[in-house]
Amino acid sequence: MEEQTNAFHAQCQTVLEEQKRLTRIADQVKENLQYYAYLDPITRRLNAPGATSVVTRSDFSEMLTNLDTCLDYMQGHPEQLEAASYRSRYKLLLTRALTLIRVHFTETLQSLAADVSRRIIDKQLSQTTQSALLYAKFRVAAPDLRDLGLEILKRAIPSAEAQNEGEAEYQSLMNELYGSYSSTRGRLIFPLISKTLHEMAAVETSAHDLVTFARSAIGFARSICADEYNLWCELFVVDVAVYDFLENLCEPLIDHLRPRTIHETKLVKLCELCTFLQTSFIESDDEEDMLIESNMNGKHGRQFDFAQLIRPALADAQTRLVFLALGVLRNEIEYFKPTVEDLKYPKRPDVTRTNGDKVSHSVLSGRRDSEKADKKTTIGAMSKTEELSDEVDGETSYLMSNLNKTGAAWYPTLPKAVKLLSRIYRLVNVSCLPLD
Repeated sequence: MEEQTNAFHAQCQTVLEEQKRLTRIADQVKENLQYYAYLDPITRRLNAPGATSVVTRSDFSEMLTNLDTCLDYMQGHPEQLEAASYRSRYKLLLTRALTLIRVHFTETLQSLAADVSRRIIDKQLSQTTQSALLYAKFRVAAPDLRDLGLEILKRAIPSAEAQNEGEAEYQSLMNELYGSYSSTRGRLIFPLISKTLHEMAAVETSAHDLVTFARSAIGFARSICADEYNLWCELFVVDVAVYDFLENLCEPLIDHLRPRTIHETKLVKLCELCTFLQTSFIESDDEEDMLIESNMNGKHGRQFDFAQLIRPALADAQTRLVFLALGVLRNEIEYFKPTVEDLKYPKRPDVTRTNGDKVSHSVLSGRRDSEKADKKTTIGAMSKTEELSDEVDGETSYLMSNLNKTGAAWYPTLPKAVKLLSRIYRLVNVSCLPLD
């Protein structure tokens, strides 16, 4: 009897072990099967009529996460019979879902732009109202669009393996978002920028003065670009392509400045323009400018670099400045024809002292009372650079003052060269010099 009981107990243990084994297998099958079970319901959702609206639902992000999980599972279990087939099908579904994001993103932007454009055309809006309308509606939609764009971006970041293969997968979809936004905003903002710059150029003071126009036009462009940069940062988490977009918006500014700069004949004006661009945007450490920049950073914490947008204008001004400076050097220094008296300048007593320390002289102006025959020629040569003598920096002024007090006579080309260099040596880069 005891033996029968023991045998029965052993059989029961065997059955229990088998039951546990089968239960584990069933659980494993169930766990593995769930990665295959997502295919049909997700396929129906993404291919249904009006599927674009699915991206606005609260569970859309969860669906994308499930697709990522299924793809990772198929990638990690290639030994399973249908893994390769299901992986390719899930891949198509993920591409389909991200494409729906791009479609929704583009359609939303176009709808907003059409509504804003229609309101601007239908009503005579003030500048303040128009500005608020251009940005307010986009800012309302920005959080949702930003979240959707982020779904593409985080899948466009390449893995370590994908980095070796070139462009990240789905980066083309992200580029389409950037392009769609840039073109949509450009159609709204570009005409307003062009119109405002034309109005500024028509003002009499700006029409006849390069620096006056540059200050007002660049200030306006900077304000617009800062607003556009902040709006961009509300929709996108990275600055990729934003400066390409802003450079396109600055094209009317460059188109207005370039011909004025190229035709500017006053070296002083070009110096003022270069100084304004360098000290205000390119090399500014002024506390007030730093405060303005910090205010332009907005809530996103990223810094707007207006300097790279304005560098083409600075390059034009520097190139024209170098051209005029070379003309002065060539015409008034290189081709200067000295007289016999000019060649005796170290021994010529043409500095007369009166009233103690007061010195009266004519060398710095390029005129000598003793050279009546050469007076007209010398004055004509200096007339082109007289504007250089209006202002010199402190070091040059100090040098000239001390040399004058010693009674030293200057060779006529020396003051011209010193004054010219004192104007331009801080304003030009080596890259601006023309090649031989």
